[in-house]
Amino acid sequence: MNQHLERIGLLAPFLQPCVTRLIERVKRELGVPLLVTNGFRSIDEQRLIYQQGRTFNPASQEWEVTDQKQVKTNAKPGRSAHNVVDGRDIPAALAVDVIPLNADGTINWAPPEALWTAIYKIAWACGLDPLGDAVGAYYKPDKGHLEEPQWKLKLSGFGYKLPSVV
Repeated sequence: MNQHLERIGLLAPFLQPCVTRLIERVKRELGVPLLVTNGFRSIDEQRLIYQQGRTFNPASQEWEVTDQKQVKTNAKPGRSAHNVVDGRDIPAALAVDVIPLNADGTINWAPPEALWTAIYKIAWACGLDPLGDAVGAYYKPDKGHLEEPQWKLKLSGFGYKLPSVV
C-alpha cells in the first residue's frame, strides 16, 4: 500500500515528525491508513488548483469564482502554506493534505464526517491545525488539509518565506 510518505520529506523539518505521528496514531487508534496527497506545492501546482472553479476576468485581471462546487482552495499561488520555502528557496511546506484509505488500499473519497472529526482531534494532539481558515472553520472542500498553527505569523521566525510570484 503506497501512502506516499516520501512527500513528508518536503515539509519543514520540524513539521515532519508531527505528520508522521499523526499517520501512526490514526492507523493505531482508528485502524485507518492515511495517504499523503500533498506536501510542498510549486507556484504552478498551486495556480492549477486555485483556478479550479474560476474563470479569468481580463477587465479586473482576477480569477473569479464561476463554479463554487469546483473550488478547492482560496489560497492564491504563492500564498499557501504548501508553497513555503526556506531562505535558500528549498521546499519547507507548512501544510500537508491527507485522505483516508480503505482496507484494500484504495482512496476513500467519501469518508464519514465522524472519521474526519476523529482525524482532526488526533491532528490537534499532534500539533497540526486542521482549520486552515482565518475564521476558524473547517473549509469543507479542503478536507484533510492540515497545517502549522498560525503559520503566517511564524514565517520569519522560522527563517521561511513565501516565494515570489512572477
